[in-house]
Amino acid sequence: MNAVKTVCWGALVADAAAMGFHWMYDQNKIEKLGGDAPEFFDPEASSSHYTRSAELESTFVHAGKKPGDTTQYGEQLLVIMRALAKNNGQLIQTEYEQEFKSFFGPGGPWVGYIDRPTGRVLYNLEKRSRDAYEKARSFNNGLTESEKDVLDDEVRVCFKFYDETKSVDENLEVLDGWVLRKSDYKRDPEKDSMKIDYCRNMFFTVRDCEKEPCGDIGDDQFPATAKLPPVVALYGDEENYDQMVELSVRVTNHNDKAVAYAKVYAGMLKAAIKTHDKDAVISAAKDNANAEISEAIEDALAMLDKPHREVGKFFGPSCHLPYGLPQTIHLISNCTSYVDGVRMNISVGGDNAGRSIMVGAILAALYGVDTDNGLPQSWIEKLIKRQEITELLAKL
Repeated sequence: MNAVKTVCWGALVADAAAMGFHWMYDQNKIEKLGGDAPEFFDPEASSSHYTRSAELESTFVHAGKKPGDTTQYGEQLLVIMRALAKNNGQLIQTEYEQEFKSFFGPGGPWVGYIDRPTGRVLYNLEKRSRDAYEKARSFNNGLTESEKDVLDDEVRVCFKFYDETKSVDENLEVLDGWVLRKSDYKRDPEKDSMKIDYCRNMFFTVRDCEKEPCGDIGDDQFPATAKLPPVVALYGDEENYDQMVELSVRVTNHNDKAVAYAKVYAGMLKAAIKTHDKDAVISAAKDNANAEISEAIEDALAMLDKPHREVGKFFGPSCHLPYGLPQTIHLISNCTSYVDGVRMNISVGGDNAGRSIMVGAILAALYGVDTDNGLPQSWIEKLIKRQEITELLAKL
Protein backbone atom coordinates (compact mmCIF):
# COMPACT_ATOMS: atom_id res chain seq x y z
CA MET A 1 0.00 0.00 0.00
CA ASN A 2 1.45 3.39 -0.97
CA ALA A 3 2.02 6.22 1.50
CA VAL A 4 -1.05 8.26 0.55
CA LYS A 5 -3.39 5.31 1.12
CA THR A 6 -1.64 4.28 4.31
CA VAL A 7 -1.79 7.67 6.04
CA CYS A 8 -5.33 8.51 4.89
CA TRP A 9 -6.73 5.18 6.03
CA GLY A 10 -4.81 5.56 9.29
CA ALA A 11 -6.22 9.03 9.91
CA LEU A 12 -9.82 8.33 8.93
CA VAL A 13 -10.06 5.09 10.88
CA ALA A 14 -8.61 6.70 14.02
CA ASP A 15 -11.09 9.57 13.70
CA ALA A 16 -14.09 7.27 13.35
CA ALA A 17 -12.80 5.08 16.17
CA ALA A 18 -12.81 8.08 18.53
CA MET A 19 -16.25 9.47 17.68
CA GLY A 20 -18.18 7.53 20.34
CA PHE A 21 -16.29 9.34 23.10
CA HIS A 22 -15.44 12.57 21.30
CA TRP A 23 -15.45 15.52 23.68
CA MET A 24 -16.20 13.38 26.71
CA TYR A 25 -13.81 14.73 29.34
CA ASP A 26 -14.53 12.21 32.09
CA GLN A 27 -11.82 9.57 31.68
CA ASN A 28 -13.44 7.28 34.25
CA LYS A 29 -16.66 7.18 32.24
CA ILE A 30 -14.76 6.37 29.07
CA GLU A 31 -13.03 3.51 30.86
CA LYS A 32 -16.27 2.26 32.41
CA LEU A 33 -18.21 2.34 29.16
CA GLY A 34 -15.49 1.45 26.67
CA GLY A 35 -13.33 -0.85 28.74
CA ASP A 36 -10.11 -1.97 27.08
CA ALA A 37 -11.56 -1.49 23.59
CA PRO A 38 -13.25 1.93 23.43
CA GLU A 39 -12.99 2.22 19.63
CA PHE A 40 -16.12 2.58 17.45
CA PHE A 41 -18.36 2.96 20.49
CA ASP A 42 -21.95 3.74 19.53
CA PRO A 43 -22.48 7.50 20.06
CA GLU A 44 -26.15 6.90 20.79
CA ALA A 45 -25.14 4.70 23.72
CA SER A 46 -22.64 7.24 25.07
CA SER A 47 -24.81 10.33 24.54
CA SER A 48 -26.65 10.16 27.87
CA HIS A 49 -23.36 9.99 29.77
CA TYR A 50 -22.10 13.42 28.74
CA THR A 51 -22.20 15.87 31.64
CA ARG A 52 -20.99 19.44 32.01
CA SER A 53 -19.50 20.94 35.15
CA ALA A 54 -16.83 23.45 36.12
CA GLU A 55 -14.24 20.68 35.86
CA LEU A 56 -15.60 18.56 33.02
CA GLU A 57 -16.98 20.36 29.97
CA SER A 58 -18.17 17.31 28.06
CA THR A 59 -20.21 18.16 24.97
CA PHE A 60 -22.11 15.66 22.82
CA VAL A 61 -22.31 16.84 19.19
CA HIS A 62 -22.78 13.67 17.14
CA ALA A 63 -26.50 13.00 17.35
CA GLY A 64 -27.67 10.76 14.51
CA LYS A 65 -24.20 9.40 13.79
CA LYS A 66 -23.44 5.69 13.80
CA PRO A 67 -20.33 3.63 14.55
CA GLY A 68 -18.10 3.92 11.50
CA ASP A 69 -19.10 7.50 10.71
CA THR A 70 -16.38 10.14 10.73
CA THR A 71 -16.44 13.34 12.76
CA GLN A 72 -16.12 16.80 11.27
CA TYR A 73 -12.34 16.33 11.32
CA GLY A 74 -12.53 13.23 9.17
CA GLU A 75 -14.92 15.04 6.85
CA GLN A 76 -12.45 17.91 6.45
CA LEU A 77 -9.84 15.35 5.46
CA LEU A 78 -12.24 13.89 2.92
CA VAL A 79 -12.91 17.36 1.50
CA ILE A 80 -9.24 17.94 0.70
CA MET A 81 -8.97 14.40 -0.69
CA ARG A 82 -11.83 15.18 -3.11
CA ALA A 83 -10.21 18.46 -4.13
CA LEU A 84 -6.89 16.71 -4.74
CA ALA A 85 -8.52 13.85 -6.65
CA LYS A 86 -10.30 16.29 -8.98
CA ASN A 87 -7.01 17.96 -9.86
CA ASN A 88 -4.68 14.99 -10.35
CA GLY A 89 -3.20 15.34 -6.88
CA GLN A 90 -2.58 19.09 -7.15
CA LEU A 91 -3.63 21.29 -4.24
CA ILE A 92 -5.28 24.38 -5.75
CA GLN A 93 -6.58 26.90 -3.25
CA THR A 94 -9.73 27.97 -5.11
CA GLU A 95 -10.71 24.38 -5.92
CA TYR A 96 -10.13 23.33 -2.31
CA GLU A 97 -12.19 26.26 -1.00
CA GLN A 98 -15.03 25.50 -3.42
CA GLU A 99 -15.06 21.85 -2.34
CA PHE A 100 -15.11 22.95 1.29
CA LYS A 101 -17.98 25.36 0.72
CA SER A 102 -19.97 22.89 -1.35
CA PHE A 103 -19.74 20.22 1.34
CA PHE A 104 -20.08 22.15 4.60
CA GLY A 105 -22.03 25.17 3.36
CA PRO A 106 -25.78 25.73 2.90
CA GLY A 107 -27.26 23.12 0.59
CA GLY A 108 -24.28 20.83 1.04
CA PRO A 109 -24.47 17.21 2.20
CA TRP A 110 -22.93 17.69 5.64
CA VAL A 111 -25.35 17.19 8.51
CA GLY A 112 -23.48 17.55 11.77
CA TYR A 113 -21.40 19.76 13.97
CA ILE A 114 -19.89 22.95 12.52
CA ASP A 115 -16.79 23.92 14.50
CA ARG A 116 -15.56 27.49 14.87
CA PRO A 117 -13.01 27.50 12.01
CA THR A 118 -15.48 25.88 9.61
CA GLY A 119 -18.18 28.43 10.39
CA ARG A 120 -15.71 31.28 10.05
CA VAL A 121 -14.39 29.98 6.72
CA LEU A 122 -17.90 29.73 5.28
CA TYR A 123 -18.63 33.30 6.39
CA ASN A 124 -15.31 34.63 5.10
CA LEU A 125 -15.64 32.92 1.73
CA GLU A 126 -19.01 34.53 1.15
CA LYS A 127 -17.81 37.92 2.40
CA ARG A 128 -14.69 37.80 0.23
CA SER A 129 -16.82 37.04 -2.81
CA ARG A 130 -19.30 39.85 -2.08
CA ASP A 131 -16.51 42.36 -1.44
CA ALA A 132 -14.69 41.39 -4.64
CA TYR A 133 -17.75 41.77 -6.85
CA GLU A 134 -18.70 45.02 -5.15
CA LYS A 135 -15.23 46.34 -5.91
CA ALA A 136 -15.46 45.13 -9.50
CA ARG A 137 -18.89 46.72 -9.84
CA SER A 138 -17.41 50.18 -9.24
CA PHE A 139 -15.57 49.96 -12.58
CA ASN A 140 -17.14 52.62 -14.78
CA ASN A 141 -16.70 52.42 -18.54
CA GLY A 142 -20.10 53.66 -19.66
CA LEU A 143 -22.27 50.58 -19.08
CA THR A 144 -25.61 51.20 -17.45
CA GLU A 145 -26.43 49.68 -14.07
CA SER A 146 -28.95 47.43 -15.80
CA GLU A 147 -26.30 46.14 -18.20
CA LYS A 148 -23.96 45.51 -15.27
CA ASP A 149 -26.75 43.58 -13.53
CA VAL A 150 -27.07 41.24 -16.49
CA LEU A 151 -23.32 40.67 -16.71
CA ASP A 152 -23.00 40.18 -12.95
CA ASP A 153 -25.68 37.52 -13.09
CA GLU A 154 -24.38 35.73 -16.17
CA VAL A 155 -20.69 35.84 -15.33
CA ARG A 156 -20.76 35.62 -11.56
CA VAL A 157 -23.36 32.89 -11.24
CA CYS A 158 -23.01 30.85 -14.43
CA PHE A 159 -19.38 31.14 -15.49
CA LYS A 160 -16.55 29.21 -13.84
CA PHE A 161 -14.53 32.31 -13.30
CA TYR A 162 -11.10 30.96 -14.02
CA ASP A 163 -9.34 27.68 -14.42
CA GLU A 164 -6.01 27.42 -12.55
CA THR A 165 -4.78 24.83 -15.04
CA LYS A 166 -4.95 27.38 -17.87
CA SER A 167 -2.96 30.55 -18.46
CA VAL A 168 -4.44 34.00 -17.88
CA ASP A 169 -4.74 34.59 -21.64
CA GLU A 170 -6.55 31.27 -22.11
CA ASN A 171 -8.97 32.14 -19.33
CA LEU A 172 -9.62 35.56 -20.83
CA GLU A 173 -10.28 34.04 -24.24
CA VAL A 174 -12.92 31.77 -22.73
CA LEU A 175 -14.39 34.68 -20.79
CA ASP A 176 -14.58 36.90 -23.90
CA GLY A 177 -16.38 34.17 -25.80
CA TRP A 178 -18.84 33.71 -22.95
CA VAL A 179 -19.63 37.43 -22.85
CA LEU A 180 -20.16 37.61 -26.60
CA ARG A 181 -22.49 34.61 -26.58
CA LYS A 182 -24.61 36.42 -23.99
CA SER A 183 -24.81 39.65 -26.01
CA ASP A 184 -28.00 40.87 -27.71
CA TYR A 185 -28.75 39.38 -31.12
CA LYS A 186 -28.37 42.89 -32.53
CA ARG A 187 -24.61 43.13 -32.24
CA ASP A 188 -23.02 46.41 -31.26
CA PRO A 189 -19.20 46.11 -31.49
CA GLU A 190 -18.64 49.13 -29.27
CA LYS A 191 -21.02 47.85 -26.61
CA ASP A 192 -19.54 44.36 -26.86
CA SER A 193 -16.09 45.81 -26.25
CA MET A 194 -17.35 47.68 -23.18
CA LYS A 195 -18.88 44.47 -21.81
CA ILE A 196 -15.66 42.55 -22.36
CA ASP A 197 -13.65 45.28 -20.60
CA TYR A 198 -16.07 45.24 -17.68
CA CYS A 199 -15.89 41.46 -17.31
CA ARG A 200 -12.11 41.39 -17.71
CA ASN A 201 -11.84 43.88 -14.86
CA MET A 202 -14.12 41.63 -12.85
CA PHE A 203 -11.86 38.68 -13.67
CA PHE A 204 -8.69 40.36 -12.39
CA THR A 205 -10.40 41.88 -9.34
CA VAL A 206 -11.90 38.58 -8.20
CA ARG A 207 -8.75 36.66 -9.06
CA ASP A 208 -6.60 38.95 -6.89
CA CYS A 209 -9.03 38.81 -3.97
CA GLU A 210 -9.22 35.01 -4.01
CA LYS A 211 -5.51 34.68 -3.29
CA GLU A 212 -6.13 35.65 0.33
CA PRO A 213 -7.03 32.63 2.55
CA CYS A 214 -10.33 32.78 4.38
CA GLY A 215 -9.30 30.80 7.45
CA ASP A 216 -10.01 31.88 11.02
CA ILE A 217 -7.17 34.21 12.07
CA GLY A 218 -7.77 33.59 15.77
CA ASP A 219 -7.90 29.80 15.83
CA ASP A 220 -5.11 27.35 16.67
CA GLN A 221 -7.29 24.24 16.98
CA PHE A 222 -7.18 20.81 15.33
CA PRO A 223 -8.97 21.59 12.06
CA ALA A 224 -5.59 23.07 11.10
CA THR A 225 -4.02 19.61 10.92
CA ALA A 226 -7.01 17.59 9.72
CA LYS A 227 -5.98 18.00 6.07
CA LEU A 228 -2.27 17.22 6.37
CA PRO A 229 -2.02 13.45 5.69
CA PRO A 230 -2.48 13.42 1.90
CA VAL A 231 -0.61 16.71 1.47
CA VAL A 232 2.47 15.42 3.28
CA ALA A 233 2.36 12.09 1.43
CA LEU A 234 1.94 13.72 -2.00
CA TYR A 235 4.28 16.71 -1.61
CA GLY A 236 6.88 15.37 0.82
CA ASP A 237 9.63 15.28 -1.81
CA GLU A 238 8.54 18.35 -3.78
CA GLU A 239 10.13 21.79 -3.71
CA ASN A 240 6.81 23.40 -2.77
CA TYR A 241 6.22 21.05 0.19
CA ASP A 242 6.34 23.82 2.83
CA GLN A 243 4.08 26.04 0.76
CA MET A 244 1.48 23.31 0.32
CA VAL A 245 1.51 22.39 4.01
CA GLU A 246 0.95 26.02 4.94
CA LEU A 247 -1.78 26.49 2.34
CA SER A 248 -3.71 23.45 3.57
CA VAL A 249 -3.65 24.92 7.08
CA ARG A 250 -4.48 28.54 6.27
CA VAL A 251 -7.61 27.70 4.29
CA THR A 252 -9.27 26.95 7.64
CA ASN A 253 -6.83 28.36 10.22
CA HIS A 254 -5.16 31.57 8.97
CA ASN A 255 -3.16 31.68 12.16
CA ASP A 256 0.62 31.73 12.61
CA LYS A 257 0.61 29.51 15.70
CA ALA A 258 -1.54 26.93 13.93
CA VAL A 259 0.91 26.92 11.01
CA ALA A 260 3.90 26.52 13.35
CA TYR A 261 2.40 23.50 15.09
CA ALA A 262 1.14 22.02 11.84
CA LYS A 263 4.64 22.13 10.39
CA VAL A 264 5.88 20.07 13.34
CA TYR A 265 3.10 17.53 12.85
CA ALA A 266 3.83 17.45 9.12
CA GLY A 267 7.53 16.88 9.76
CA MET A 268 6.70 13.99 12.08
CA LEU A 269 4.47 12.36 9.50
CA LYS A 270 7.03 12.88 6.76
CA ALA A 271 9.66 11.14 8.90
CA ALA A 272 7.27 8.29 9.71
CA ILE A 273 6.60 7.74 5.99
CA LYS A 274 10.28 7.74 5.09
CA THR A 275 11.81 5.85 8.02
CA HIS A 276 9.08 3.89 9.85
CA ASP A 277 11.11 4.72 12.95
CA LYS A 278 9.80 6.26 16.18
CA ASP A 279 13.07 7.95 17.08
CA ALA A 280 13.21 9.62 13.67
CA VAL A 281 9.67 10.92 14.19
CA ILE A 282 10.58 12.50 17.53
CA SER A 283 13.77 13.96 16.03
CA ALA A 284 11.73 15.47 13.20
CA ALA A 285 9.43 17.10 15.74
CA LYS A 286 12.43 18.72 17.43
CA ASP A 287 13.94 19.80 14.11
CA ASN A 288 10.76 21.60 13.03
CA ALA A 289 9.90 23.18 16.38
CA ASN A 290 10.29 26.77 17.48
CA ALA A 291 11.33 27.61 21.06
CA GLU A 292 7.81 27.36 22.50
CA ILE A 293 7.11 24.01 20.88
CA SER A 294 10.56 22.66 21.74
CA GLU A 295 9.86 23.27 25.42
CA ALA A 296 6.56 21.38 25.20
CA ILE A 297 8.27 18.46 23.43
CA GLU A 298 10.93 18.24 26.14
CA ASP A 299 8.26 18.38 28.84
CA ALA A 300 6.45 15.46 27.20
CA LEU A 301 9.63 13.42 26.87
CA ALA A 302 10.37 14.02 30.56
CA MET A 303 7.08 12.29 31.40
CA LEU A 304 7.54 9.06 29.47
CA ASP A 305 7.23 7.04 32.67
CA LYS A 306 3.80 8.54 33.37
CA PRO A 307 0.49 6.94 32.21
CA HIS A 308 -0.83 8.54 29.03
CA ARG A 309 -4.14 9.54 30.59
CA GLU A 310 -2.27 11.45 33.28
CA VAL A 311 -0.15 13.16 30.64
CA GLY A 312 -3.30 14.10 28.73
CA LYS A 313 -4.75 15.76 31.79
CA PHE A 314 -1.48 17.57 32.48
CA PHE A 315 -1.22 19.19 29.05
CA GLY A 316 -4.98 19.55 28.60
CA PRO A 317 -7.31 17.35 26.56
CA SER A 318 -9.19 20.10 24.72
CA CYS A 319 -8.98 21.27 21.12
CA HIS A 320 -5.86 23.42 20.89
CA LEU A 321 -2.72 22.30 19.08
CA PRO A 322 -0.38 23.35 21.93
CA TYR A 323 -2.22 20.86 24.15
CA GLY A 324 -2.33 18.03 21.65
CA LEU A 325 1.20 18.00 20.24
CA PRO A 326 3.03 17.04 23.46
CA GLN A 327 0.45 14.30 24.02
CA THR A 328 1.18 12.98 20.54
CA ILE A 329 4.92 12.95 21.35
CA HIS A 330 4.25 10.96 24.53
CA LEU A 331 1.86 8.57 22.79
CA ILE A 332 4.17 7.76 19.88
CA SER A 333 7.07 7.22 22.26
CA ASN A 334 5.12 4.79 24.43
CA CYS A 335 2.66 2.88 22.27
CA THR A 336 3.50 -0.49 20.74
CA SER A 337 1.07 -0.68 17.83
CA TYR A 338 -1.55 1.23 15.83
CA VAL A 339 -4.36 -0.25 17.93
CA ASP A 340 -2.57 0.51 21.19
CA GLY A 341 -1.96 4.13 20.18
CA VAL A 342 -5.54 4.75 19.02
CA ARG A 343 -6.91 3.33 22.27
CA MET A 344 -4.51 5.43 24.35
CA ASN A 345 -5.65 8.56 22.52
CA ILE A 346 -9.36 7.79 23.00
CA SER A 347 -8.85 7.10 26.71
CA VAL A 348 -7.59 10.65 27.38
CA GLY A 349 -10.97 12.04 26.29
CA GLY A 350 -11.59 15.64 25.31
CA ASP A 351 -10.86 16.33 21.69
CA ASN A 352 -9.58 12.83 21.01
CA ALA A 353 -11.03 12.94 17.49
CA GLY A 354 -9.11 16.12 16.71
CA ARG A 355 -5.87 14.53 17.90
CA SER A 356 -6.69 11.27 16.13
CA ILE A 357 -6.14 12.48 12.55
CA MET A 358 -2.38 12.96 12.89
CA VAL A 359 -2.01 10.26 15.54
CA GLY A 360 -3.66 7.74 13.21
CA ALA A 361 -1.71 8.87 10.15
CA ILE A 362 1.65 8.70 11.93
CA LEU A 363 0.91 5.33 13.54
CA ALA A 364 -0.20 3.84 10.22
CA ALA A 365 3.00 5.11 8.59
CA LEU A 366 5.06 3.57 11.40
CA TYR A 367 3.31 0.22 11.74
CA GLY A 368 1.64 -0.31 8.36
CA VAL A 369 -1.78 -1.59 7.36
CA ASP A 370 -2.94 -5.17 7.92
CA THR A 371 0.35 -6.08 9.61
CA ASP A 372 0.90 -7.62 13.06
CA ASN A 373 1.14 -4.23 14.80
CA GLY A 374 -0.52 -2.12 12.14
CA LEU A 375 -3.98 -0.83 11.29
CA PRO A 376 -6.30 -3.88 11.20
CA GLN A 377 -8.16 -4.44 7.94
CA SER A 378 -11.22 -5.23 10.05
CA TRP A 379 -11.19 -1.66 11.35
CA ILE A 380 -11.11 -0.28 7.82
CA GLU A 381 -14.17 -2.38 7.02
CA LYS A 382 -16.06 -0.57 9.77
CA LEU A 383 -15.94 2.79 7.96
CA ILE A 384 -19.30 3.70 6.47
CA LYS A 385 -17.65 5.72 3.68
CA ARG A 386 -15.00 3.11 2.87
CA GLN A 387 -16.18 2.71 -0.74
CA GLU A 388 -15.91 6.43 -1.47
CA ILE A 389 -12.54 6.56 0.30
CA THR A 390 -11.27 3.65 -1.76
CA GLU A 391 -12.33 5.39 -4.98
CA LEU A 392 -10.73 8.70 -3.96
CA LEU A 393 -7.46 7.06 -3.01
CA ALA A 394 -7.35 5.28 -6.36
CA LYS A 395 -7.13 8.75 -7.96
CA LEU A 396 -4.29 9.84 -5.70
